[in-house]
Amino acid sequence: MSCLVFCTGGGQNSGIGHVMRCQALAQAAEEQVLESLFIVNEAARKFILQRHEWCGAVLLAADTEQAVTSQVIAASETRRAVAIVVDGYDFSEAVLKTLSQVNVPLVLLDDIRQPGHQYADIISNPAGEVWQHEYQQANAKAMLCLGPQYRLLRREFSVTAALPVKHRFSLTINMGGSDPAGLTLPVLSALSEVLPEAPFRVVTGPGFNPSALAELKTFITGSERAIQHVHNCQDMADIWVNARLAVAAAGGSQFELVACQTPSVLITVAANQRQASQQATREGWCQVVSGGPGIDISALATTVKKLWQDEAQLTEMSKAAEVFAITDGAWQLLDAIGQWHDKFAEPS
Repeated sequence: MSCLVFCTGGGQNSGIGHVMRCQALAQAAEEQVLESLFIVNEAARKFILQRHEWCGAVLLAADTEQAVTSQVIAASETRRAVAIVVDGYDFSEAVLKTLSQVNVPLVLLDDIRQPGHQYADIISNPAGEVWQHEYQQANAKAMLCLGPQYRLLRREFSVTAALPVKHRFSLTINMGGSDPAGLTLPVLSALSEVLPEAPFRVVTGPGFNPSALAELKTFITGSERAIQHVHNCQDMADIWVNARLAVAAAGGSQFELVACQTPSVLITVAANQRQASQQATREGWCQVVSGGPGIDISALATTVKKLWQDEAQLTEMSKAAEVFAITDGAWQLLDAIGQWHDKFAEPS
């Protein structure tokens, strides 16, 4: 059986978004009778082992960049790879150049015009339409998969129906898989003060700092507010479709939120999130707040309170999201890989 070989990873600082969008592609591949192999670092491996719905075999990455590259090449040969998929900022330009020399397409999941993108055979960037010219200038031979139709969402988002705002109940807070900026507790504390009657749902990911997790639990235990805490959630689609309003980190979660038609306040905590967040603002289903070191938590709380109390605006935002609720991006990217083989693969 043929295989997709993934070279990706995650951790407390980088989060789990890279791993999760690769998983979306692996799930779509499974439906086309393609196996998947993930070559990942130890932190990502531990996270993967906790996922009940995980699709694909897992191999622990070697300690050096050169050794990891050799692992990927060997796996692509022994497992009859149809593509090598690279997703993560820790892979150097030299790694991408070497992998591009393997006789299968090199697929780069990009959102920052990553150094080495000039070597990729296929570049996928859901928010990368504004960089089309730059991509073409640097890599004229690459197949460009740009735009929202290539958003990679896991299978759960294609089978979970969105609910009308009037049937949703929670004010949901989620700062990604690891919350490197440490915003979860400050945001929860501020919102619980200005919206004491709101039913809160706080979601923390597997990369959440253990000491911060203990502080969060202590706060929730001592609070008189209605706060549900969900750690390492296995079904984010269900979480998001029941959220009347979400306050979330503007990473990969924003594609999940729009797919679930969930009105949102997105907090940008990394430079690579700005491009997609600006696009999301124009789409009309969310508001965006800068989450840098000088974030004004009080102003954020005021914004959230105003939205929470305005059901008409929340309904309007949810309806705006419906137009952009794309859930088949993984199949679109698989189709692009198939097109590459039709065009470039040598006859056997």
